[in-house]
Amino acid sequence: MKILLLGFNKNKRSYAVKRLVSELKKRGHTVTYMSWRGLVFSFMKSGVKIQRVNGTDLKYYDYIIPKAPISTTKTKGGAFLSHLYRHYLLVVKYFNQHHKHVFNEKTTEKIPFYDKLLQHFILNNEGIPVVPSMLYTGMQLPSSVYKKFKKPYIVKSVEGRSGKQVFLIKRITKIKSLLNEFGIGKLLVQKYISTKYDYRIIVLGNKVMGVMKRTAPEGDYRANVSLGGKAEKAVISEEVKQLAIRAAKAFSAEFAGVDVIQHKGRYYILEVNIFPGFEGFESVTGVDVAKELISYIEKKYLWTLETDFTHKEKKGIFNDIFEIEKNNLEKPLSKKEFMKTILERDLIVIFKEQKPIAYLTHYEKASVRRVTRWGILPKYRGQRMGRRMIRALIRISKEAGDKKINALIPQNNKKRQNTFKHAGFKKTKEKRENYFEDNIDGIVFEYNLKQKRKTKGSGLTKKLDPKNKKKEK
Repeated sequence: MKILLLGFNKNKRSYAVKRLVSELKKRGHTVTYMSWRGLVFSFMKSGVKIQRVNGTDLKYYDYIIPKAPISTTKTKGGAFLSHLYRHYLLVVKYFNQHHKHVFNEKTTEKIPFYDKLLQHFILNNEGIPVVPSMLYTGMQLPSSVYKKFKKPYIVKSVEGRSGKQVFLIKRITKIKSLLNEFGIGKLLVQKYISTKYDYRIIVLGNKVMGVMKRTAPEGDYRANVSLGGKAEKAVISEEVKQLAIRAAKAFSAEFAGVDVIQHKGRYYILEVNIFPGFEGFESVTGVDVAKELISYIEKKYLWTLETDFTHKEKKGIFNDIFEIEKNNLEKPLSKKEFMKTILERDLIVIFKEQKPIAYLTHYEKASVRRVTRWGILPKYRGQRMGRRMIRALIRISKEAGDKKINALIPQNNKKRQNTFKHAGFKKTKEKRENYFEDNIDGIVFEYNLKQKRKTKGSGLTKKLDPKNKKKEK
């Protein structure tokens, strides 16, 4: 599959990028990088297009894994890159229109913009405990706003991340200078809770993957590992796990890093990171986040191709495969006939979202492998499912030492003939008259498997006949 990592820099690979790329390539996927700054939105008579600068349409890719379109740095124009979040919303809509998915895409339904202000609003509305906080949209500071909390305060930019742009404020005058720097309506003021540690809980698919305890370095009030915090594996109660899962669900996040703090026997959500890094987390917890993440994406969104099935497994997926057979372009078999075919033949199945979407049956006799039947759900035709199954069949045949593969194709099915031609099959003169429904003839397509030549000795050197050794001397 063609995977686009959106918002990642190929030349400055973070730990998360290296791990994701390694895992994706290990599983046979093709990976492309692209920065958020490289998008081109076109609105023409032909319709909307979102492309890379090189002209590649985003719909060319099968799946997008995005990085948060936010930054703690400003552009030359003074705007935070979090403004790119609106572009992210359009990317999700555009990709979904082409029946494809973006990781964590459902968060866009809950978060029309991505900052700490909206996070606190949503969490609080869901009854999830957050650190008491306030935000004032004016420039002049009425004392009534801050009488709620005792000094010092914690002040955060609503667009900051990774512990940056977080300040411990002991004098109100300092808040005024921060307002001048970040702008009105951009500072979240929180009650200061004196604690030296917090928990980073990573949630994937409504399950807790693991927990990391982060302890702030001496003299600092922030426990972020990127700022020098000490990390260690931790165990938490089921109650806290459920709190983290609820927080992720509040944003419809499939993958999230939930930061939790404990104070006087109570737990509070500090923040929910929709696109968390996991370098420190993997090193201390031993959880292979990249592997689990890609496995989750494959099972839920991407196609996977399976070739080994037991008798029991075939029966378990039979009803789903029979739904494909009902829509077969050839005359569908009866349920009884199809069951016999599935159980007696070898089977190749493509799954998407854990459901079969295409199948191919085959068997081997006298070193010739024969394709007996295949089907693809109408929704997925034209997406090279047939070609993928044929490639798998060629691999199976090579490993088995077969000499050739034969496939009988209806004479009037040009698309299927082209599929086999693209896979390297050649049309033969052999025909089966009136083989298909409506007396359609069948044409045999053949693929010859090249066997490795056996060579004498190493390289091009001939082995000497022992009898001729003396003569050679």
